[in-house]
Amino acid sequence: MVAVGVFWSSAVVAELAQGVSAGEVTESSAVIWSRYHRAATMIVAYTPATGVAELQEVRVRNSADDDFTAQVTLTNLEPDTRYRYAVSFRSGGKRSKRVAGTFRTAPAATVARDVTLLFSGDLAGQRYCRRQGVGYRIFEPMARLQADFFVANGDMIYADNDCPENGIEPGWKNIPANFPGVGNPSVDWLDAEVVAEVFNAHWRYNREDEHFRAFLASTPVYVQWDDHEVINDFGAPWASYPPQPERAGFANVVAAGRKSLFDYHPITRHPSEPDRIYRSFRWGQHVELFILDARSYRSLNADKDTHEKTMLGDQQLAWIKDALVTSDATWKIVSSDVPLSVPTGSQAGQYGHDAFAGSDTVPGFEKELAGLLKSLDAANVNNIVFIATDVHSAAQVRYTGDYDGDGDALSFHELIAGPLSAIRGRGIGVDPTFGPTKLYGEGGFFNFATVRVESGANARLRADVRDEMGMIRPGSELVLEPM
Repeated sequence: MVAVGVFWSSAVVAELAQGVSAGEVTESSAVIWSRYHRAATMIVAYTPATGVAELQEVRVRNSADDDFTAQVTLTNLEPDTRYRYAVSFRSGGKRSKRVAGTFRTAPAATVARDVTLLFSGDLAGQRYCRRQGVGYRIFEPMARLQADFFVANGDMIYADNDCPENGIEPGWKNIPANFPGVGNPSVDWLDAEVVAEVFNAHWRYNREDEHFRAFLASTPVYVQWDDHEVINDFGAPWASYPPQPERAGFANVVAAGRKSLFDYHPITRHPSEPDRIYRSFRWGQHVELFILDARSYRSLNADKDTHEKTMLGDQQLAWIKDALVTSDATWKIVSSDVPLSVPTGSQAGQYGHDAFAGSDTVPGFEKELAGLLKSLDAANVNNIVFIATDVHSAAQVRYTGDYDGDGDALSFHELIAGPLSAIRGRGIGVDPTFGPTKLYGEGGFFNFATVRVESGANARLRADVRDEMGMIRPGSELVLEPM
């Protein structure tokens, strides 16, 4: 690991207040992101961290339409190679100071190498914002782990919350922000410019935290959204927002939230489906990461749970079934922005459950999940690990069931983490429908999870949960042997 700043100065100045980040890393490419405070040309210089390769440079203009964010895709990179990069902006004949970052490209699909990933979510919710004198310090131990990548599983802003100086916890003082939550009546949903600024301001605020900036400069990220990137328990196709059905402009809120997500992260737009969020990435012989989108295609949460009800949509559901069946990676890691067996949803009795799990009287999306598991069981797909956040508690769950009715059981696991900085849950309960066994569960603390897949002949997967100081929680060290 080459420390950020050895090659170029890593000082962050006000001009690049949101820092830099790398994402969408493959064996031959990576996306570099940053933001300036006005119109300018972003200049990205990059080179392998070792050796004497020639320094390369790419440039792109930012735009007020994207809140002056910019990104470039670096191509023709060498696999399994650490790169250093530096970002600066030129405007009006003057050049900003450089901000440095680093990332490692993925190994080729035939190469066995240790792979370490981190995942978590739930940042700045319920007025647990950037604490004065502390900030989002959880990112310090995360950076020290020097992971290959971080999966930002969702709720990385709470666009429907605010961040005043006083938090809800006695003695908690935030660095105050002047934005409202997007659901506040003062926000005119019919004014696209006003709505966009609410989302952008939330992202700017979180990205200005020094610990978060340093982490993203040293660890590449794969991003997905959950509900609070837009508004609590939402579905993108809905004609209106169920808790406020009389309020016009819901489509503007969804569109602005999606655009802000893309503007503020190193995410590649799909060439034929520019709004698409679900995608996959290969990391060597043993790991493939699949990222789901549980917001863009979902039926109303309150709809009866029939075979027509969907969370993923027909196209995404077919994609994930086929991708998991055909993947030859030892471990298939599926990042879902909602958990599998934890009934969720604010006011679920009125609006329905927000995740897959339902209950005796309130519908979820269980039939769709049952169909997915039936397909995976029929194809004998082993070594599947779902990762999720959303419920503000940590857990590890083993599932075993004969989902296709052939007499043979399928076994897989789900790992749950979070919050990074939001209200702390009390621990989870699990719905019994899909045969879960809770191996570990704990609430009441800020946390993240680590997953390490070893390159040896056994390709073991090791997972644990760590608190905001980086300490492993007792009982959370899980070792899985591939089947």
